Amino acid sequence: MTFIDELLLEAEAKEKEDRMEMNRLKADQILTALTVLEEKANDVNKLADDEIHLIEEYRQVEIQKLQKKMSWLEYNLEQFIRSTDEKTINLPHGAIKRRMGRDKVEITDMEKFMRVASSRGLLKTIPEKQEPDLQKVLAYVKTNGFLTGVSLVPAQTKFSYILKGNGNGKQTETGNTAE
Repeated sequence: MTFIDELLLEAEAKEKEDRMEMNRLKADQILTALTVLEEKANDVNKLADDEIHLIEEYRQVEIQKLQKKMSWLEYNLEQFIRSTDEKTINLPHGAIKRRMGRDKVEITDMEKFMRVASSRGLLKTIPEKQEPDLQKVLAYVKTNGFLTGVSLVPAQTKFSYILKGNGNGKQTETGNTAE
């Protein structure tokens, strides 16, 4: 036997001494320890989830407050531009605009409409289906003033503003408001 073989045998013997002797009792104790560690991990996850929930609630409340303030300011800007005859007002920090939307029609009584629509060419054909061609219906109502089963929804003026600064423009359009 060589010197190297002796060293290897000594190292192997020492490793066997250091190795934990496994038996049923120790295996059960390890499983108990794993159970405790898993419970601690679950507690950490629950705590983190609870904190995330609190932060999300805080975020929602604060954002609602800010959005309420923004809505109030947007309303005041809209009222200001409506009090002028201008369509666009350019200002150092942005621009405010108002634009007229488009008229549209709603079919209020499909049965009555269908009786007259075909003879006036107000339908578009989709294979196996006929439905109103709203563009043609709108043109017809604008020209002739009335069509049974149809109501005209007048266009509404839209208000928007653009913010300048920080190298990026932000354009926001608020809900349609009739003038």
